[in-house]
Amino acid sequence: MEKPLIQQIVNKYKLMKADDLVKEARGGNAEAACELAKRLYAGKGVDKSYELAREWFAFGAEEGHTESRYELGQMLVAGLGGDEDETWAAELFKKASEAGHRGAMFELGVMYAMGRGVKKNYVKASKYLRLSGTEQARAMLDKSVEWWKPVAEQGLTEGEYQYAVCLINNYGGVGDVVKGLDYMYRAAIKGHAKAMDAMSQIYEVGIGVPADKAKAEYWKKEYCKVTGVKPEEVGLKRESADIETE
Repeated sequence: MEKPLIQQIVNKYKLMKADDLVKEARGGNAEAACELAKRLYAGKGVDKSYELAREWFAFGAEEGHTESRYELGQMLVAGLGGDEDETWAAELFKKASEAGHRGAMFELGVMYAMGRGVKKNYVKASKYLRLSGTEQARAMLDKSVEWWKPVAEQGLTEGEYQYAVCLINNYGGVGDVVKGLDYMYRAAIKGHAKAMDAMSQIYEVGIGVPADKAKAEYWKKEYCKVTGVKPEEVGLKRESADIETE
């Protein structure tokens, strides 16, 4: 079976000789520039140079190349090939995340959790870590129980929602679906849109409760009232699946 075109292109540059790769990169080819930067970073077939690797990653990033943005962000965080710049790194990770790069989502989630390059924000940290879906992200999310439990116990809506997600998904090994549903309901009746959407999914699938189409439809309608999303667009408008349904 013939490989997809994009895979053929990637393989082309991975197999290209260093001199030809340099020509392509100097000609403005961002994919070639990214591959050249990787070889310079690792010293693979060329003299190792973090400085030149960073320059070529920066070129690719300026051209909107997703992988280059991610790799440059990594170098900026570590201070390789130049000064550390966590603010710039966070901007690059965000752009790469918007393009669907899971590694960038994880890095951005960590930065929000730690307040590195961005203002600490546990809501955004949880969002990007969940979007990442990596094993590393799961390890971080296990710690998020410590962020959200005290906030939920204070009766703050966002905390109730986030702690419910932790309990239902068994983050940190403290899974308790019944308790999680209670906190999710508390947030939902206070008008938290994502909690309403989660309640709809919970009853639609039957997570910790018997599946109930009527209740699923009720919470779906409430979610639509709050967000203005059309019922037929609900699935398309979900930013991420915070509740694991499988």
